[in-house]
Amino acid sequence: MPKWIAISFSLLVLLACQPTEIDDSMLVLYQQPALAVQLSPAAAPVETPLQIIVQSDQPITAISAELSGVSMYMGLIPLRFQKLNTNDSGNSEQWRAEFLLGACADPAMIWQLNLTLQLADGQKLSINERFNSSW
Repeated sequence: MPKWIAISFSLLVLLACQPTEIDDSMLVLYQQPALAVQLSPAAAPVETPLQIIVQSDQPITAISAELSGVSMYMGLIPLRFQKLNTNDSGNSEQWRAEFLLGACADPAMIWQLNLTLQLADGQKLSINERFNSSW
């Protein structure tokens, strides 16, 4: 085998083994002064681990949420949130749900997030926001 083929093959293998860049971009789905809901990564690539982060200045006692396809029926995706330990000195809470979105024929699928928050003061908030996935 000629040397240039071996060198080319070695370079191809080395380039293919490079770690992929981590996309930590955030898409703000909902925001008011004491509450924010964000999606990461912002482009919402399908078949890739995604996160929805809820940040609240008021204590949250319960969160229920699900995703559904708008532009194409993809079933309901239940989301399970976990409270994160935050190291900041404020009273802010962070909750995170990790999930995957399935791929379909539409490269810019529209999804609906239905999120219900039960706050410690008894107030119940319903948030319904849409976003696009990509592939």
